[in-house]
Formats: sequence, C-alpha cells, structure tokens
Amino acid sequence: MTAFMAGAPSANKQNWNQVNWSLVQSLVNRLQMRIAEAVRQGRWHKVKVLQYLLSRSFYARMLAVKRIISNKGKRTSGIDGVIWKTHQHYWCAVSELKIRGYKAHPLRRCWIPKSNGKLRPLGIPIMHDRAMQALYALTLKPVAETLGDKHSYGFREKRSLHDAIKQCFIALATRRAAPWVLDADIKACFDRISHDWLLEHIPLPKKVLKQWLKSGYMEQSKYYDSHEGTPQGGIISPILANMALDGLEDIVIKGRNKKRRKLNVIRYADDFVITGATESILRDEILPAVKDFLKPRGLSLSEEKTHLRPIEEGFDFLGFTLRKFNGKLITKPSQKKVTRFRHSLNTFFKESQNLPFDVMLKKLNSKLRGWAFSNRQVVAKRLFSTLDNDIYFGLQRWLRCRHRNKTNAWIIHRYRSRIEGRSNFGTFVVNKQGNRQWLGLFRMADVPIRYHVKVRGDANPYDSAYREYFKDRAEKRCRTRNYDRLFLASTSLERALIRG
Repeated sequence: MTAFMAGAPSANKQNWNQVNWSLVQSLVNRLQMRIAEAVRQGRWHKVKVLQYLLSRSFYARMLAVKRIISNKGKRTSGIDGVIWKTHQHYWCAVSELKIRGYKAHPLRRCWIPKSNGKLRPLGIPIMHDRAMQALYALTLKPVAETLGDKHSYGFREKRSLHDAIKQCFIALATRRAAPWVLDADIKACFDRISHDWLLEHIPLPKKVLKQWLKSGYMEQSKYYDSHEGTPQGGIISPILANMALDGLEDIVIKGRNKKRRKLNVIRYADDFVITGATESILRDEILPAVKDFLKPRGLSLSEEKTHLRPIEEGFDFLGFTLRKFNGKLITKPSQKKVTRFRHSLNTFFKESQNLPFDVMLKKLNSKLRGWAFSNRQVVAKRLFSTLDNDIYFGLQRWLRCRHRNKTNAWIIHRYRSRIEGRSNFGTFVVNKQGNRQWLGLFRMADVPIRYHVKVRGDANPYDSAYREYFKDRAEKRCRTRNYDRLFLASTSLERALIRG
C-alpha cells in the first residue's frame, strides 16, 4: 500500500468544503474492505495491523471529524463547553486526533424522556472524544459487519428497521410457519454491559477502549465513576452493544433442528424476536439458553417486556403489530405508535395557533409526509384514511379557533378550494418564480403502499463480492425516491397553478 492510499496528509490544506470527499471515502473504504477480508480469513494479526494503519490515516481522521460536525449533536458540547464551528477548528481537530497521550474526559450526564414517561440517561462526550470514537469506529465496523448475526438489523450498515419487520414477515407469514413467538427485550442493555467482557472480546486497543469505558461522568458539577455499561450518546456504543449480542442467533439455532422446530431469530439492537414450533421449546430450551448467553455479558432479560405468546394473539415489535388472522399475517403500525402520532398532532395544533396559515400548513404537511412514507411498507391504507379524517377536522377546529368572529361559511370560502374536482383546505402562495401556487393539506391516503425489499442476511458492505449488490440497491432506492418526488409533484396538493 502506498502512503497516499494509506492516507498521507496533503502538503497544502484546502478549504474544508473543497475536499474531494468521495475520494477520501473510497480510500478509507478500500482499507476497511481489507480488514473485513482478513477477518473472514481468520488472520487476526493482519486485522490488527490494518486497524493500526487506518486509525493513523489522515483521511480517516478527516472522515471522523466530518461525521462529528455533520450529525445532529454538532451544537451540543461536553463538559468543556467547546464546539467546533470554523474550518480552522476542523483542521486543528484532524491534526490532534492522535493516540499518544490521549486521555478521555468524563461525560456530561443529561436525561431525556422515554416514550413510557421515564427518563433515559445520556452521556455526552467532548468533541475531541467523539472524533476519537468516530475514528476507531471506522476500524471496528468492518469487523462488526463481518462477524455480525445474519438477522441483526439495528445500528448496522445498509440495514434498517424495515428489514427487521420484513424478516419477521418472512419467518411468520406462511401457514406452516412457527405458531409461537418469544418477544424479548434486554434490561438496560447499554447501561449494564460488562466492561471486563468488552475489554476481553472487542478487537480495539485496550488502552483506548478502557479510556472510554472508565471515563465516568459529571452531573450537577459532581464526578461519578462508571463501573459497567457503555454510555448512550457515544458514537461507538451501538457497535460495542451489537458485538456483545452477536452470537445469540448461533446459540439459539446451533445444535437444534431449525426447520423442524421452526426457529428464527430477528434482532434489532437489544430488542429481539424468536419463533418456535411449540411453547415448550421456547420456554424450556430457548429461554434458558438466551439467559445463559447474556449472563457473562452482565445482561439479563426485562421481565415486563419479555412475552411468550401465540402468533394469533399478535405482538408489537419496533412500532409495528404483527398478528395472524385466519392464517394470514397482517403487519400494521402499532396502536401505541398511532396514539403517539395523534398526540403529537394535537400538540402541534395547540402550539401553532400564532403561526400564519401557510407556514403552519407547510410544517403540518412535512410532518404528515414523514409519517406516511415511513409507514407505507405495511398494511396502512385504511389507517391513513382514518388519520386524514381526524386531521381534516383538527385543521377545521384550528381555523375556527383562529377566526372566532367569523362564520363557517367565511372560513370555507377563505380556506377551501376545489382543485381538479377535489375539495381541500389550502391557500395560494407565491413561489420563487413569482407564480401563485396552491398549497393544500397533504392527504396520507394518497401515498401508495410500497412493500420493502429486505437486504440479504449475509450481505456485507465491506465485502467486495457484494459491491454490485449494494450498488444495485442504491440505484433502486434512488429510483424510488425520484418516483416519490414525481408523485408529490403530480398530486393536486403540490402542483403549481397559475391564475389570471
């Protein structure tokens, strides 16, 4: 490998925005693919050498800093209050990402609300520690993806929540599929992972990994030690958690007749589903095996979130409900998810009373589009129509509250129009070209149901054999997005109409 390929620094530092990031990414990816190949061959000494090269690569350090300044937390500081804002800050950060003399700072502890009303602890590292984690995440991802469970989908490259739901459908849809399901959740997974287990099994420099695990945290100006767990908020934490749980699929299936016992394992981070032919197989064989697997990792199952039930009763997984009716598996958004969405809409209407109608409608449409497109992969057409009806009357109440002294006839005349034979709330706005454009209420029922195509279980983005496969998936995803844009542009709600 040449110095350039390994990532030697350029003599003249460019403007940060003028960097050829596609070239930087391809050079880093080339070395990551060599790491993955060495893992497949079991050449762990070579893996260590290649990881060493990558962690000291100038281009890898550039990508690490780019990730930090591009994510949502780029304006959130750690305990030192430092935020990188300028190009000079970025280049200084790249040059300072060195392992020699590195010492991690304590995390800044804050609490964020969970959907059940409880609070989740979040540890926020300083910017420099985040960049170091992002750098070593580049060296660890090829290992994690190569050794990862076949049907693990959370925090994985080129995998998504919809892949996990689709795999559940594949495992349970047929009439001869498993009739029993173990729906399990690991109790406080990130907070209780054993440090000793991670230090022994994760292929990272022990000195660096120990710095992150034992850095402790600050809360209300007081320092606390950390003896277990990996902080939620750290970039490398999801990778560590995934690697700690990899092997669960083998524990369940290995040594057992998978086909006769109808065993399948689908995992998304610390939530997982195991199917089985009978209740006794799952209760007496699989459940004890899972508990034995988790114990040396310092983990245990959450009793309140772990359930064993027949598929006819249905179960919730990742915000979707899967249930069989007369032998047919139906997947739809869960009731909890729908209730949360309705609650968020009510809150939105209350908080937007002082906004101009066109501004409010743009924000509402964005919210509706996002929810509809993220749930159109399942049976949701009837639900979309029901929600459209609720939103229609919700907007009507918003307008009545906005114009308390006006009659319903005045509101209808002012805010409702019939466009191409369809009556809808909306208004005319002036676009950038100076034309009057109709901005109408987005109807979720107009969104076509488009079933998700699941990623192959053995596909590895760091394996050259799957390069064309992922390229083809990316092209299809691009075509789908273009189709969606054309769909939005072709609906009467988004089309520019010129009057006069």
